[in-house]
Amino acid sequence: MTKYFTIGYLLIVFTFLTANAQNTLYTETFADGTLHNVWYPGFKASLGSISKTVEPKNVMGDPSGDDWVGSISTFYSLTDTVGVAESFSGDVNWTNYYVEAWLYIPVDTGPVSGLEFFTLEFRVDSTGNTSAYQFAATFNPQAMYAPPGLRFRKRLGSSTSTIHTWAADTIPGGLPAVNGWHKMAVNMVGNQFWFFFDDQEMPGNPYSDTLATPLLNQGAIGVYAFRFNFTNPSPVDTIQLLVDDITVTDPISKITNEGNSVIEGFQLQQNYPNPFNPTTRINFVLPGSNLVQLDIYNNIGQKVRTLVNREYSAGPHEIVWDSRNDNGIEVPAGIYYYRLKAADFQQTRKMLLVK
Repeated sequence: MTKYFTIGYLLIVFTFLTANAQNTLYTETFADGTLHNVWYPGFKASLGSISKTVEPKNVMGDPSGDDWVGSISTFYSLTDTVGVAESFSGDVNWTNYYVEAWLYIPVDTGPVSGLEFFTLEFRVDSTGNTSAYQFAATFNPQAMYAPPGLRFRKRLGSSTSTIHTWAADTIPGGLPAVNGWHKMAVNMVGNQFWFFFDDQEMPGNPYSDTLATPLLNQGAIGVYAFRFNFTNPSPVDTIQLLVDDITVTDPISKITNEGNSVIEGFQLQQNYPNPFNPTTRINFVLPGSNLVQLDIYNNIGQKVRTLVNREYSAGPHEIVWDSRNDNGIEVPAGIYYYRLKAADFQQTRKMLLVK
């Protein structure tokens, strides 16, 4: 599934909607092996800038589906136990914006007795050592200096501070268990930041920079790879960050429900219980007889179950979902959406399946 389907579908149908048309500021797809924008080397500039590359053979299913991705690598040697690489692009004058990108994040990159980060950067400046905010991921269970999870960080040159950490048990859908592509996104307005991982809103949004250092109120976008090993570095050891389908737009306006949810007499109520395991009840009310369609979607916009598609009389109705798809197979834990269509009314709500 391409980024354009994901964005066009999820942003319009589910949680990331705009009250008005959005202005696209920047796109980079690396399509056909082309860099569509200028990329600059940042911190540790000697390691070079991002490059285009054919998707490695051990990586499956790049988001664009064109086999081309962006790549940046960092390495350390026996004389340098820390490896860092950064590259940035866009406009350093950007202030408030929404940025999303697909990053390939491995779960196990070998016996690491240090730490590794795969990072989407934002509000990157171009002065000095290049300061930035970061939405960073580490999923390697052997990274002993910090547990696997997601982090909101600030980097001022070579000094990095963590503003917030989402531990494995607070990531919607849980910590990924296999190597794969993941969409990381940040929406920022002033000193407020909303974070999204695989189209799921991170708990506690919005966050602010509460550190004593000055606010980074403008900057470009970038990627950042980091790895260190204090105990047993190889003569040459590398970590590669792969990125695809980067988009920057004006800030998004998050709206809870989709469609016309105020038509008199129609109601779609929040499911109960929520969170649930394995069954939940969905209630709706009709002002008159109508053809009703009630569908369940997963967090990447795929329809997993049509619960009803038939005529219903006026009044209240209750439907039970047993967390199975149309093939009768139980779906995995995570965030799901249910959408009701009846006449000119349609509305979508979110629910959480836990196991």
